[in-house]
Amino acid sequence: MSDENVRKVEDYIAAYNRRDFEAAVADFDPEVEWVLPAMQAFDSCVGPDQVKRFWDGLDETMEELRLDPQETVDAGDQVATRLRYYGRGKESGAEIETEMYHQVATFRDGRMVRIEYVTSWPEALAAAGVTA
Repeated sequence: MSDENVRKVEDYIAAYNRRDFEAAVADFDPEVEWVLPAMQAFDSCVGPDQVKRFWDGLDETMEELRLDPQETVDAGDQVATRLRYYGRGKESGAEIETEMYHQVATFRDGRMVRIEYVTSWPEALAAAGVTA
């Protein structure tokens, strides 16, 4: 099942990048936990509708924002994804290209029940239970 989980994570990120938010949340549990790091914890939320509202908010400030997976680690019921972010602010035109956050998706019964973002790749691996 974990190969399927990796595919679902890859599909969700690809759908997000093309701004097909309905497709992006297709494998989210109705009560999915969207957990952001402490410095952005105020944007954490529950449920696909709240996640889509968060994404809409990002699009209000960003002209462009793309997540490029750099590495994916299959940890069974969890999938860790190393992400590189590319973007440009609407007002400022400022560009970003960085590994800002990395993602750990947790699955139950084929659905993503938790998507947690952490600030370092070693932290993502640890959160997925992967030892170096």
